[in-house]
Amino acid sequence: MLKLWDVKTGRCLYTWEFPTAIKRVAFSDDDNLIACITEQRMGHQGAIRVFRINRSGNGTEQSEQPISIFHPIESKATVLTFGSTPDTIITGHESGKLTLYNTKNGEELATNKRAHREVVTDIQLSQDR
Repeated sequence: MLKLWDVKTGRCLYTWEFPTAIKRVAFSDDDNLIACITEQRMGHQGAIRVFRINRSGNGTEQSEQPISIFHPIESKATVLTFGSTPDTIITGHESGKLTLYNTKNGEELATNKRAHREVVTDIQLSQDR
C-alpha cells in the first residue's frame, strides 16, 4: 500500500492498495506526481504506477486509478526517480540496467543495459540535470 500524508499534522490523507509490496516511491520536483514500483511476486507482474496528486480541498480526494501504469521488461526495476521534467522517469534495475521512460504512456525512451555490473540500489541526479 502507498499512503499520502499531511506532514504538518501527521494525518493520513489517502491510501492506495496494491496486490504486492512497494519497493520505491518518488515525487516529481513540482510535487504534482507520485510514482511507485510494486514488487513482482505471487504471480503479479512488477509495475511502475504514476498518480497525479489532487491538491484541492483537504487532500483526501485522490484518484484510485493511476494516470499511467507500465511494466519494465527483462529485469526487475529496483529504484526510480523523475527525470529533469515530470514527463520522464528513470529506473535502475536488478541487472544494472538504467532506463528512461515517458511518464504518461510508459514508452521506453532510452536504455543502457550495461550501465552497471550489479543491481542499481539508488539514483541521484546532479543539480544541473
